[in-house]
Amino acid sequence: MNDEARVLAPARVIERREVARDTVVMRYELNLRAQVRPGQFAMVHPGDDDVYVLPRPLSILDYRDGVLDLLIKVAGRGSAQLAAMQPGASVRIFAPLGKPFDLEEFRGRPAILVAGGVGVVPLHMLSRELRATGSSPLPIFGARAPQDLPLEILGEEPAGPWQLFVEQQAGEVQRGGPREGPREGLREGLVTVGLVEALDRHPDAIVATCGPTPMMHAVARICRERAVPLRVCLEEQMGCGAGVCRACVVDDVDGGTRHTVCREGPVFDVEKICFLPEDRPKVATAQGCAS
Repeated sequence: MNDEARVLAPARVIERREVARDTVVMRYELNLRAQVRPGQFAMVHPGDDDVYVLPRPLSILDYRDGVLDLLIKVAGRGSAQLAAMQPGASVRIFAPLGKPFDLEEFRGRPAILVAGGVGVVPLHMLSRELRATGSSPLPIFGARAPQDLPLEILGEEPAGPWQLFVEQQAGEVQRGGPREGPREGLREGLVTVGLVEALDRHPDAIVATCGPTPMMHAVARICRERAVPLRVCLEEQMGCGAGVCRACVVDDVDGGTRHTVCREGPVFDVEKICFLPEDRPKVATAQGCAS
């Protein structure tokens, strides 16, 4: 990403929609200088008078015609403050940031997209852009419970349809908007069940994943066992979003190199970084992943 294409500017909230339990889509009025690609993110600060020093990194759900959509899952005081804002409120946004997915890597082969939680955001855009090129990706989403399914997003065309998995079926499926979304085919179990089934049908696929770390670790192990290429979109705590503070580094498998997730990621080839715990030796050495 060219540094000149990034913008740090005030943005006004123009819409707030609840789409799942403790999860909202915030729509902002903001003019960016560059087209947003799947996997890129924004750093969002609640405002000048806020007590929180650091902004929050949020994957970009959509950007069109000066309107930016971000999905916010309430996880603490900062995200709660951002999610509670009403139309007319102002924030400061630094965007678009990060290295996106390379669509050329997905060209001409089946693409399986495995998302969990807010990890649906970059893969939703990736699915939409792959379909725009004539591909037919297989997107799979997993949640803890039906109330955690952002059905308004999962039911949007042309990014869907998504295969849906929940760890527990108790409770009603929350609609999360004016449309019911894809309620048929909701399955109980882990999202990795859908991944294995998809790989059985498409052993030559490439996989992309984003979501909770345990889920992505499980996806990575399955792909490694089957020698399937995997691209991970990492979710890390960040201080600046520009690669300066180096709070979000990940080790290279060759040793001696540390990549900043905010600037050199968040999308990585999983075999080029120390991602799984077993990738790290028990004792740090000059070669290989640091412990």
